[in-house]
Amino acid sequence: MKFFQKNELKLLWPFYLDSLISPMLFFMPAFIIVYFSGIGLTGTQMGFLLAIYPLSSLLFEIPTGAIADLYGRKFSVLLGYILEGIVMLSLFFWKDYYLMLFSFAFLGLAGSFSSGSKEAWIADLIKKEDKKMLHGFFSKTQALSSFAFVVSGIIGAFLVKNYDISIIWIMAFLSFVISLFVLLFAKEYAIIKKPSLKNSVRNLSFQAKKSLSYSYRHQVIFYFLLAGFIAVISGTIQSGISWIPLLTEFGMKEYQFGYMWSAMSLVIMLSPILAAKFLKKQKEKNFIVLGTALGALITLFILFAYNLFLALFVMFLGLFFYYSSKPAERVYFHRFIPSKLRATIGSIESMFLSIAAIIALPLAGFLLDKIGAKYTIFISAILMIPSAIIFYKIKEEKQPKEKV
Repeated sequence: MKFFQKNELKLLWPFYLDSLISPMLFFMPAFIIVYFSGIGLTGTQMGFLLAIYPLSSLLFEIPTGAIADLYGRKFSVLLGYILEGIVMLSLFFWKDYYLMLFSFAFLGLAGSFSSGSKEAWIADLIKKEDKKMLHGFFSKTQALSSFAFVVSGIIGAFLVKNYDISIIWIMAFLSFVISLFVLLFAKEYAIIKKPSLKNSVRNLSFQAKKSLSYSYRHQVIFYFLLAGFIAVISGTIQSGISWIPLLTEFGMKEYQFGYMWSAMSLVIMLSPILAAKFLKKQKEKNFIVLGTALGALITLFILFAYNLFLALFVMFLGLFFYYSSKPAERVYFHRFIPSKLRATIGSIESMFLSIAAIIALPLAGFLLDKIGAKYTIFISAILMIPSAIIFYKIKEEKQPKEKV
């Protein structure tokens, strides 16, 4: 059985090559908290700095989406990559907190140019040439990216060990340069038309109201979004902003966070595959509850971790259970959404989760400063428990027949 279909590489090789090479140089997230701590930022400062990115991205998502409608998805994606690359390069040169705030705000704007446009660009191209390639494309690029992120941590560890940690910004810049160069060769199929702004706003408003009404009145979707909101707050509080300072306290060296990044990427890649063997059709809710509850329970044991080995054991095991239920979540979520509302409700979900991250990041930084990393992680695990309870309490029977 061939991995690629006939003419698939001829059409899509730039996207596959981008998925394989660019992530190998984008190991900046593995070291960003270490970098911020090294230049003297407090937890609260780090929280606000990281929160401004999703806030800016959320604010500019719709205006930048209009650029893709007017000038094409390819133009929008490449413009976004140029701007993101410039921001990464700027962060290599300045360490002033307020200049970095500006950079991360601009990074959110830049990222919004490519966030939805790239997937739409690829989907339009494949549907025009050969629809059969579409399903396989996304699974293949996910596999390539997962492998690339495993390798990226090893590359990052080598470079940070032998050079200054600020090299993370140079490599992130090069990652965007490579993406920009490779995707210049990608084809685009799009009908570029200048829509009426008035009609676009009216249609968007009508669809959004309909989707919000459906989400609110449908018990499964409403409680799923509520549980997801709480889960993201919990997960964000116990993300790198709290784990990395704790591991640093236990003696983990700067460059070793690259190896940790590789190991985390491997866990995230393998856990859904292993969990899928135990997932039964129409039983996704039970699987989500189990994964969420076990992830929270394991993380509670962080209070008893008094050395680096135990802390890493708690972190990786909690990560395994948390990500093992991700495929089940997506299947369960889409099972209850009408096709014509799928895109808009998906956007509403993304908006709610972005708001949760915006709230949680400054809160995590504040808790880190006041009570320390270990107790911040412990509190995040307690916050995850209501999410598991809400998932468990969802009643699937007797759902109202919605008119859409």
